[in-house]
Amino acid sequence: MLPGLMLRTVLPSLIAALALAAPSAAGAQAPTSVPVQTVAVNGATLGYRVLNPDAKGRPLVLICGYGFTMSEWDPSFVERLAQGRTVVLFDNRGIGTSSGPVKGLTIQTMADDTAGLIRALKLGRPDVLGWSMGGYVAQELALDSPRLVRRLILASTDPGSPRAKEPSSNVVATLTNPDLTPSDLLPVLFPSDQQAAGQAWLAAVGAQPNLTAADFNTPGDTMNEQELANAQRWYGRGQGTYARLPKLRARTLIGYGTQDVIVPPGNAKLLARRIPHRTLMRVPDAGHAFLFQQPAAKAAAFDRFLDRR
Repeated sequence: MLPGLMLRTVLPSLIAALALAAPSAAGAQAPTSVPVQTVAVNGATLGYRVLNPDAKGRPLVLICGYGFTMSEWDPSFVERLAQGRTVVLFDNRGIGTSSGPVKGLTIQTMADDTAGLIRALKLGRPDVLGWSMGGYVAQELALDSPRLVRRLILASTDPGSPRAKEPSSNVVATLTNPDLTPSDLLPVLFPSDQQAAGQAWLAAVGAQPNLTAADFNTPGDTMNEQELANAQRWYGRGQGTYARLPKLRARTLIGYGTQDVIVPPGNAKLLARRIPHRTLMRVPDAGHAFLFQQPAAKAAAFDRFLDRR
């Protein structure tokens, strides 16, 4: 089990409270300015947004982390990625604007949903970015459906199995504290000297237009099933992707923050040893949410990888 990811049992309500109380001031290109559409996939109905749909560049699909919804990506991060390509955001089944049965949910189920979304939207062979749990989903997708993934970005993630490195007991104690507050949480997502970045991320999410409570919908049964999917269904013996990673064909960027206390940095090195065609992106003085420390710059770095010949 990766107990650190249990932070999302409390984070949805914290972000929702902050976001819905913030003034709406984002520009017209903010992700939430794009209407939510839905598509039926594998017995679920997935809510999604398509930014810059007329772009000629290869599409990029973003896969959310544990308990996150598509409205919680930093808007400047998404906007920068969408400057020269179509970007597809979506909610995993049973969360945010998506619905569907979640009993017995696994990472494989979410990978199958993502494959169904790519096919239904006729995206061809897009690039895929997965953050945290989204990285687990992205690995399964790329291994099971290699014709649906051109390039892969794995951010703050691990290969599962008993080989994966878990957070310290102190981090687990913080994240499982029922009285957790935003001031307790941000130091777990961001290093101590990067708290301004954490506050900026929350403010940016909250400043998006058209936000409603549905954008942050995190039903208890979905959270419980996602937690199980992230625990014994990913870290048990014979689980995860560790044993299969040498078969991964997609060129892969592995990004990690050197101060990540939720998915310790050793996991990135573990991935790098197993994935054949990989580039390692080490971000100093950064934590689990390194994507949202100077988010436009991180998106530009990902752009360079995706555009490389």
